[in-house]
Amino acid sequence: MKTKAENRISQCMIVKNEERNIERALSWGKAVIWEQIVVDTGSTDRTVELAKKMGAKVFFLEWPEDFAAAKNYAIDRAEGEWIVFLDADEHMTEKDAGKLPDVFEQLAHKEYDGVTALLHNLDDDGRVFSSCSHLRLFRNDSDIRYKRRIHEQLVSMSGRELRIMDGTEELSILHTGYQGEVSKKKKKSGRNRRMLQMEIKEHPDDPELLGYMGDECYDDGAGEEAEKWYRSAVRHMPLELKEYDQRHAVTFTRLLMILTERSDAVWEDAEKIYRQAVMAFPKEGDLDYVAGRFFASHGQPGDSIRCLESALMKLERYGCANSALLLSGNLGDVYDLLAKGCYETGELQKCVAYAVEHLKFERYEMKPLLWLLKALFQGEENAQDRGKNDAVMSFLAKLYDVSSLKDRLFVFKTAQKAGCNGFVRCMAEVYFTTAEQEMLNL
Repeated sequence: MKTKAENRISQCMIVKNEERNIERALSWGKAVIWEQIVVDTGSTDRTVELAKKMGAKVFFLEWPEDFAAAKNYAIDRAEGEWIVFLDADEHMTEKDAGKLPDVFEQLAHKEYDGVTALLHNLDDDGRVFSSCSHLRLFRNDSDIRYKRRIHEQLVSMSGRELRIMDGTEELSILHTGYQGEVSKKKKKSGRNRRMLQMEIKEHPDDPELLGYMGDECYDDGAGEEAEKWYRSAVRHMPLELKEYDQRHAVTFTRLLMILTERSDAVWEDAEKIYRQAVMAFPKEGDLDYVAGRFFASHGQPGDSIRCLESALMKLERYGCANSALLLSGNLGDVYDLLAKGCYETGELQKCVAYAVEHLKFERYEMKPLLWLLKALFQGEENAQDRGKNDAVMSFLAKLYDVSSLKDRLFVFKTAQKAGCNGFVRCMAEVYFTTAEQEMLNL
């Protein structure tokens, strides 16, 4: 592309066996990228062939067991004035890619070192389940390089604080790496642990590294070992933490999950960590979500509602950028727990409202519809009042298509499970044809 010489953009990436992603990874920015640097660390598939075909400059590096070293090797080969460093399973939209020249122009005039973008993690259905800010766009300066073998970070080699512009309102990166991730985790686990052990040996008091090791153990199902690492991380945390310090918030959240999900869990064991975490991160909804889940499972609906409503309030007020990663990916569970809790405490209008919120985006989930029907028919499960039943069906018609056999069957079967026998009989008579009744043995 033609661009001002001082704003030439180099796209860099390190890869290994990425033939599935490499073409998209090298396509999204073609209109604005000046050069593309691909460092291959040992691919045995068609990654290199495809990268060369796409016009990238391909270099080879024997894997050094060090992500920072590999990324710095790529940066050293970039000749542009600005770097965009994305992984092969990440990309930007064409619209956001088109903003990059203007963004780097602003950085140059204001003497920034880089700009953050909002990275969205996508699930198997292509939906965003969590978001966090990342520094992936920065000046090609010999003073700016990555550190750490794993969970690497950009730093100034001279020790100064990098000047970073917040671009999360304008720029987004889409990450597909968690799609089908289950099969990949075990392969990555041993490698990650090796590199973390080397880092921790050199930096034994680094709470971020200790937290990351806790994550590896937690993801491997080693809860007791994870707890030890997380507790060590908490002990070594600085007294004052930044408001959206995602790393330390995750440490607290996962430690709280371990303490509250044991078969013999009692709140007194977890309360100290919960209070310490909330004091450090008063805007973090995940902490209240975990607490709310605990109280729901231990027959304390009032406390559960209080915590879960607090979690939703924080999510609405502060968003899910660098926070509420667990909460934002489990909203259906939150609404189910709230609907159940409100039913148990007799707050039937709130029960209906929370059930509807869940059904708005997952209408074929049985649990929220079950609580909705229980709330609407409480004390009248066997009533055959035609007016009442028609009113309920009219209400449900806002969520379901009564002309669809699938929708009618879903409501019918859920009503059976909810014990709403009068409504079930009314539906059978009014909302199913004679032929459908015979087919379903109604």
